[in-house]
Amino acid sequence: MPGTVVTPSPGFISIAVTDVQGSAAFYERYLGGMRDTFDFGPDSAVFVGWPTLALSSARRPGLPGPSPEATSIQLWWRASDAQALYERAVADGVPIVVEPFDGPFGRQFSMADPDGYRITIYEKDQPLFWPPRRG
Repeated sequence: MPGTVVTPSPGFISIAVTDVQGSAAFYERYLGGMRDTFDFGPDSAVFVGWPTLALSSARRPGLPGPSPEATSIQLWWRASDAQALYERAVADGVPIVVEPFDGPFGRQFSMADPDGYRITIYEKDQPLFWPPRRG
């Protein structure tokens, strides 16, 4: 493919969900999602950002969904205060997959979205000094 250029990261990510509106509400409430103003129809929700994230009703109700413990796709969101978001999610009954801990990406934890996709929340993009220096 001489002369073909491909961007080094995805520009659009779409995940199949069983309830677009319910999942969109989750992504808005816990992950700060802002919907695109273009009307993509009732079977999808698209959020502005890079890469663009879309939810589609491609997976039909009653079919098995992903397991947050075993799914091969994990989505990560950076938050300024992972602990506060964790506490809010727990209070609302959101399934927690990994309890908060301090790691190379700062404070982080993982929760499951309404379809069972694993969402990891973290505070730092780069693990500059990991493990922490002693003394």
